[in-house]
Amino acid sequence: MTKHPNCNRSLLRSSLLAGIFAAATGLTMANPAELSITKYSGPDLTPSPACLSAAPNGDVYVGVDMLGSLGKGPGKGRIIKLTDSNNDGTADKHTVYAEIDNPRGLMAVGDDVYVLHTVIPKSTGKMTGMHLSVLTDADHDGKADGPAKNLITGISSLKANQERGADHTTNGIRMGIDGWIYIAIGDFGFVDATGTDGKKLTMLGGGILRVRPDGTEMEVYTHGLRNIYDVAIDPFMNIYTRGNTNDGGGWNVRFIHQIQSGEYGYPVLFKHFTNEIIPALQDLGGGSGTGAIYFQEPGWPEKYNDVPMMGDWGRSHLYIHRLTPDGPTFTQKPENFIQSSQIADVDVDGSGRMYLAAWAGAGYKGNPKKGYVERVVPKDWKYKPFPELTKLSDDALVKGLTSLSSTTRLHVSQEILRRGKAENAQAILSIAKHAADSPEARSAAIFTYAQLLGAKATDGLKSLTTDKVVGEIALRAMADRLAVAKDLSTEPFLAGLKSSNPRVQVASAVALGRIGKADAAEALLAVAKPPVADGDAATKSIAAPVFTSEVIKGTDTVDIDVDINRIKDLYLIVQNGGDGDGNDHAAWCEPTLIHTNGKKVPLTSMKWKSATQGWGKTLKNKSCTGAPLKRADGTAVSQGIGTHSVSVIHYKIPFEYVRLQVTAAIADTAPKGQGSVKFIISATAPAKAGAEEGPHATPNSPIVLPHVAVHALVRLQAVDACLKALDGPSQDGALWALRLMHDPKAVDGLIAKLNSTTDSELQLKILTALARLYTKEKEFDGQWWWGTKPDTRGPYYVPVKWEESSKIEAAYRAAYEKAPAEAKNLLAGIATKHRMNLQGIGKVEVVDKAAAAKKGEVGRTSIEDVMLSLDKIKAKKARGKKVLSGLACIACHNVNPGDPIKGPNMMNLGSHLTKEQIAEAILKPEATIAETWVKVTMKDGSEHLGTLVSKTADTVVVHNIAGIPTKLKAADVKEIKKQDSTLMGPHLADDLSLQQFADLIEYLHSMK
Repeated sequence: MTKHPNCNRSLLRSSLLAGIFAAATGLTMANPAELSITKYSGPDLTPSPACLSAAPNGDVYVGVDMLGSLGKGPGKGRIIKLTDSNNDGTADKHTVYAEIDNPRGLMAVGDDVYVLHTVIPKSTGKMTGMHLSVLTDADHDGKADGPAKNLITGISSLKANQERGADHTTNGIRMGIDGWIYIAIGDFGFVDATGTDGKKLTMLGGGILRVRPDGTEMEVYTHGLRNIYDVAIDPFMNIYTRGNTNDGGGWNVRFIHQIQSGEYGYPVLFKHFTNEIIPALQDLGGGSGTGAIYFQEPGWPEKYNDVPMMGDWGRSHLYIHRLTPDGPTFTQKPENFIQSSQIADVDVDGSGRMYLAAWAGAGYKGNPKKGYVERVVPKDWKYKPFPELTKLSDDALVKGLTSLSSTTRLHVSQEILRRGKAENAQAILSIAKHAADSPEARSAAIFTYAQLLGAKATDGLKSLTTDKVVGEIALRAMADRLAVAKDLSTEPFLAGLKSSNPRVQVASAVALGRIGKADAAEALLAVAKPPVADGDAATKSIAAPVFTSEVIKGTDTVDIDVDINRIKDLYLIVQNGGDGDGNDHAAWCEPTLIHTNGKKVPLTSMKWKSATQGWGKTLKNKSCTGAPLKRADGTAVSQGIGTHSVSVIHYKIPFEYVRLQVTAAIADTAPKGQGSVKFIISATAPAKAGAEEGPHATPNSPIVLPHVAVHALVRLQAVDACLKALDGPSQDGALWALRLMHDPKAVDGLIAKLNSTTDSELQLKILTALARLYTKEKEFDGQWWWGTKPDTRGPYYVPVKWEESSKIEAAYRAAYEKAPAEAKNLLAGIATKHRMNLQGIGKVEVVDKAAAAKKGEVGRTSIEDVMLSLDKIKAKKARGKKVLSGLACIACHNVNPGDPIKGPNMMNLGSHLTKEQIAEAILKPEATIAETWVKVTMKDGSEHLGTLVSKTADTVVVHNIAGIPTKLKAADVKEIKKQDSTLMGPHLADDLSLQQFADLIEYLHSMK
């Protein structure tokens, strides 16, 4: 958020609409200078483009969805085929390839176009299902030859789609070099999705599903994601998503490396059972992840190659993520790449032409006048026609697997498989074995060979499993098809578990689960050792903190000066220094808030919302003992807070405060200054001790191998092996697996061990496992959805008892009754965390039937649900005018004729913006910032921030937020740049009720 030293709270609050209204000034955001970007098609051909796919020859298929995420009704979707016959960057031919509802994912392969779509009969206007289908144009007339053939039916929960529209539904599709179609499943989930072979699956929540191109062998690839829109797949079958989440503090984007069989935890594990998930690689802040691609095309500059590219609708940007290997996974750094207005999708053809689908203000229900497609190429790029694959010789096709283009390798592989000639297998295997060929080419050859020969490929693939470059790929390919995997020997995979290459280890562990032979359990247990033993987890902040100190000891101090702009919830946290919390008397000395006008206000002048500490009390101006507050060196503290680790102090901070300054130290009441602590300032709440085992968006490569090994053990139902391992070094991994297996034999074995062991630590771990097994997830029937702000307590969303619950309760109560007081507290905490609801042990949930307060509904409600409420609430503009006056928007906006030009003009909103667009601009201001909101940089380095009123050859006029004009000589201007942030945060309408918000929108829309 841009800071303005003279802007008080009323100005900030009145900036509610600072991002609203774009004026056509011709200003654009800077894109890489070496790229050429052209308008490929406009809203006359491709309005509301939700997805697109580029065929390798350059034909572009665009999914037009004029229902958007929240619209309803039939006949508003189609697939448009576009062709640029003269390669000038603009489509000059088009056909309506197919009429189809809600096209959400497209993929062109050969004569086929795969599409993820809904069916909305015109007779009823009500959705009957969402399916993955295939369309074929065998006669090449630009139109599908007939109706779509379903490959998977029922791939999203019908009731949620019917009630809300397609907002958290199933979306993008992409084919990997392994020949599987990977499908981005939103957290509507699905019930009884059915493939062409009759296989049925049900999924509660989101994840990635995969299926063969003929609709067979459907299987879950990963689970525990929120509302992903697409997947990017690299040449080695690493899969990446720009997912999102809601951890109670908002909807943030998370960059995620998807590892086969991985559980990513949303919403029931990622906050309070984080040691059981594979975490995202980074929380990237607010946004809305959309189309994705792994880009590897030889005609582009090296710096734009070999990277996942991720679209973000909310930020109107295509991002690059720079990857660094980290064991079996990665770390990454995001990098700005291309601005594209509410980008929905991205793809590339076989000649290296990139295409972007821009939603461009088409809203939540589509708009026939909004949206377009762009083509992007390097300025020095030379067009090379992609060959017609069906006319190439077999030898030429096989050679094509060595191409530097990932697009070429994929489509060459598919053509080889379409021909199905086993006689090409040896030449393909030769590439796989040829060390001089690129790893990407060898990977393509391995997967093509495996698909071409099926079970007959085993011996050839086995010969590659010890190869230092592609051994991992060979192991994956061998076990990639379950029908083949069940007959494999476990020998190469058991050897792989002992490899020094962590990627080989992970591939082997996943494969052993797929092979399904129980004799692999012992080897899996040997690597199923979590990096943090159960029960050892310390309190950690859920998201990356604003500030974390080094360990402070004795008379050490640390001066802290942090930006708290936009932070509504401020947490002052004291953790122990790693040596226990004895004598950890901590002091927050002279904590001071800095106002936007520069005024300094003591933090102690405000009331905290809550404060907890590990010992003593948290007190203003006093130590945790009650003595006057001083630093360990005896320095008196004029105002401050004394506490004791582990401590959490929660403040609600008004938005006008932008910085916090404080000195942190050990208090002098710590005996001989013996304490050692870490000071943390965070915008998100830490979990209670023992309730959260690690951050859900921080790389944790050591967890990956144990994670997939545990899930392989669960797949094997290796109860006996896990019970046997309770006395050995794999105890923690065995318990992790056992608590995921609702098997009576597991329960009996755990209770027997509980009663026979004298190891109190093991007893506590077993009781934790039994607490987890006390309930299980209710079978999902698709008749409900957890909404946009689900309960994140876990470990199950709808916990229900099962046949062994009474036995577990009896054992737990018996242990509780025998336990000393300290152990009773631990067991009560475990029971509460696992929501056992045992009378007399821990907390018992009470359902609050009282209606929620109306005030603050907007802040508690997702943007999608606010939008839906506008259609249901009867609003009155007279009331809305009063709401607007209460928000003091006139301080930053023009609402009457004659007002000086300040921020964007509000006097004629209704003439060019819909109610939905106005609402979106208030709720997500940075997604719709006016083109006139600029920063003017002068040649002398000075800057002017405000509204661009006029620009001529001689003069540039900018009005600041107070409406004061500044006239600048055009010759002295270095740059005029549209700003990607406003003077407001996204939460300034949070205190309104939904009725008040609807009234406000009604009034603003009446201003014409």
